[in-house]
Amino acid sequence: MHGALQAVLASNKEAIITSSGTKGKEALKKKLNKVVLAYSCGPDTSVIVPWLRENYGCEVVCFTADVGPSLKELDGLEEKAKASGASQLVVKDLKEEFVRDFIFPCLRAGAVYERKYLLGTSMACPAIANAMVDVDREVGADAVSHGCTGKGNDQVRFELSFFALNPELSVVAPWREWEITGREDAIEYAKQHNVPVPVTKKSIYSRDRNLWHLSHEGDILENPANEPKEDMYMMSVSPQDAPDQPEYVKIGIVARIPVSVNGKELSPAYLLSELNEIGGGHGIGRIRYG
Repeated sequence: MHGALQAVLASNKEAIITSSGTKGKEALKKKLNKVVLAYSCGPDTSVIVPWLRENYGCEVVCFTADVGPSLKELDGLEEKAKASGASQLVVKDLKEEFVRDFIFPCLRAGAVYERKYLLGTSMACPAIANAMVDVDREVGADAVSHGCTGKGNDQVRFELSFFALNPELSVVAPWREWEITGREDAIEYAKQHNVPVPVTKKSIYSRDRNLWHLSHEGDILENPANEPKEDMYMMSVSPQDAPDQPEYVKIGIVARIPVSVNGKELSPAYLLSELNEIGGGHGIGRIRYG
């Protein structure tokens, strides 16, 4: 049996019931003092902060994993987290670890879903979860929480990682508990609790970005007949605007690990960033999936 699955089966029942059953939920409400929340500053995780405080009466520590691509996206994040009701924000730079231990191995394995999707979000979930378990221990928290919906695979990726690393860890998954049913409800909840959110009801997208990819879902994209808007492509230029002249790239590989671009030795994260710049400048890397 797979080690992670064994850990889940062996973990305490209360931790598993927490996310889906009344018994575990009510029990945790009486004992949780501090929860570490995977925080992106998006509308979902922004409203989870006051929701946890309101429903569990606990202190909320927000955790943000820097998996790329820009430090600019971290600007003002602590202020936003505290404005939502968090006691503090913990940020960890995971870019090198993310590329070295997750992206490169998947790349070597040829891990592509349905010949299209390169698993950008899928790989990031366990990387973030690993760091969250460390933060949970460092700040003395009782549980962890995430903003994954109850219908997707990300919740499984996070929780398998949590339980594999700490089978006794309690997990609170608001999307499997609360009465919020969609992005508009989340925005309305945010308004009622004076929580600043970065989207409006006219621009309701769920966006995930790291060194490996940028993805969007929601709003007009729910209809496959609708074309994505050009401003969604933040990592590449349109093929129509790309140079007509080719650019040649030489990637140095040692022991199956990429180590240099055009003769310049780079760390895993910087190497991938360099290739993103080159490829994006030529309109490479755009797909429509789903």
